[in-house]
Amino acid sequence: MEHDSDGFDPETCERIARMIEANPAYWTICCELIEHCRDERTEEEACAFCEGQRTSQSQIQSAAGIVGALVRSGALSKRVFVDGEPYAGTLEELQADEDVAEDAAVAVTLASTLEGVAAAADVRKERSFDRLVAPCPQRRDAFLAVLAACAATPRTTRELQDALKGAGMLETEAARGIDGLHASYFTGSLESVGALAWNGKAWAATDAGRAILAE
Repeated sequence: MEHDSDGFDPETCERIARMIEANPAYWTICCELIEHCRDERTEEEACAFCEGQRTSQSQIQSAAGIVGALVRSGALSKRVFVDGEPYAGTLEELQADEDVAEDAAVAVTLASTLEGVAAAADVRKERSFDRLVAPCPQRRDAFLAVLAACAATPRTTRELQDALKGAGMLETEAARGIDGLHASYFTGSLESVGALAWNGKAWAATDAGRAILAE
């Protein structure tokens, strides 16, 4: 396997990006956690941060499971300490190591790898708002209108449909009076880039969505 001169492995980076993209409900959590762990964190801190990043009731995977997936993919590196000193083996090996006292203080830390940081940046770029609207710039105002409405207060799909209809943003076919678009097109697209989240009853703008409005 080839590595760059700085130790960066492009294949690992691509594998991490594929893993994140294969789990679209968790891509924002994964990217935020990788960013958070650019400063080494304890495993407990990483899991707590992960829990705080949930935006949807559909995100049911445990924080430990998300962390584990990022470790296995190479996005996060894990270090084990015994009584404040680095342990050469894995946590599993430590648990079977009879030379380690039962009352030893064990700590596990996590830190982002170069490949993890790069993969997260690639995923963010692919799922950016600008990339979303690039193929249909004429719909940018409609996307922003949906975001603004959901930033003011959570909105149902029906409420958004009525608002877009009233603003003439559904690309209605005048001759037949048929709407070319539906509010679900906008909400689904904005959810895919992490700008909207479904709270179980309505759509709400996320911090990322508010940041888009602030640009």
